[in-house]
Amino acid sequence: MNRKEEIEARLAAIRSEMEDPGADLDALTEEVRNLKEELRTINETAEKRGRLRQAVAAGEGTVTRSFAQPAAEPIFGVDTEEYRTAWLKHLQGKDLNDMEQRAYTAANGAISKLVVNDIMSVVHDHAPLMERITMVYSGSKITYYVEGTNEAATDHTENATITAANDTMTAVELTPAEIVKLVQVSDAAQQMSVPVFNTWLARMLGEAIARKINEKIITAITNAATSAGTSVDAATVQALLGSVKGEGVAILCNRKTLYTKLLPIQDNSKSSIVKFEGANNAAYVYGVEVLPDDNVADGTVLAGDMSKAVGAMGEDITVRQAYDIDTNSHKYLGVAVFDVKIGINSAFAKIAAG
Repeated sequence: MNRKEEIEARLAAIRSEMEDPGADLDALTEEVRNLKEELRTINETAEKRGRLRQAVAAGEGTVTRSFAQPAAEPIFGVDTEEYRTAWLKHLQGKDLNDMEQRAYTAANGAISKLVVNDIMSVVHDHAPLMERITMVYSGSKITYYVEGTNEAATDHTENATITAANDTMTAVELTPAEIVKLVQVSDAAQQMSVPVFNTWLARMLGEAIARKINEKIITAITNAATSAGTSVDAATVQALLGSVKGEGVAILCNRKTLYTKLLPIQDNSKSSIVKFEGANNAAYVYGVEVLPDDNVADGTVLAGDMSKAVGAMGEDITVRQAYDIDTNSHKYLGVAVFDVKIGINSAFAKIAAG
């Protein structure tokens, strides 16, 4: 069994393992990401080898004389695999071949788009609230309008004058500011293969940036939410959920609060207030999904329409590198820009039991 077959067999095994109630989903997710990256590298190498064979076969025979000018070698753009390799090798301090150096110089050292995509993929995986709130991808100051009062449609009598509804919009001013993560690693980082270094860099920077984004979203919602009470009991939770409305209503709390505050109000003899359902065993309280996040304070339960929180983020993430001679180590700085504001405060409520 070759390495490609081993990877495919392992991926197939993981499909079964993830259904195990005791499975470590975070570890399996990381393993799948690394296996897919290795498989992609194997496939790309095989494709290049195939193209090389074709080129050699097509060139069989003897050329007696040729006046053709040699074709100019292509310069690969920032969205190509070749440039990804060149950019990462430069970041590691490795020597570039002629083709890589030309591509790097032509792009003026711009970050590889594929590396940006890898980091953003990790950010989205570890900042799930970004998928729930309204996201605008802009790195500069922007005004976004959130729907406020929305009057219902009305019946119309034929030929009668139609009066415009008094719908309102709320302006949300967003000014993305820098979120940074600095990682420092010994000179051994230079010895990593390019694919391993790519995975390591994306994970180290992406996870840290994601945690900060989630924290900022939670802080904005907590500050905007109105109080529905100070005790986590059935009546107060009912009041909490009854005070908010919208299409994207969800509950936010940390795992400690979920298991020590919300779960104890369960009364199976009357009704199933708290349920765990689905492949991921997600929690639901009175049918409303719970999004566990450890950035929420102990004893605090937030609820609201997540779409009324608006985030703005630059499309690109910057990565900078420096060598620290004093410690013989490399420093890598990831920089993203992000801001979040609440469009309508009344869309959120909270229980702060402490």
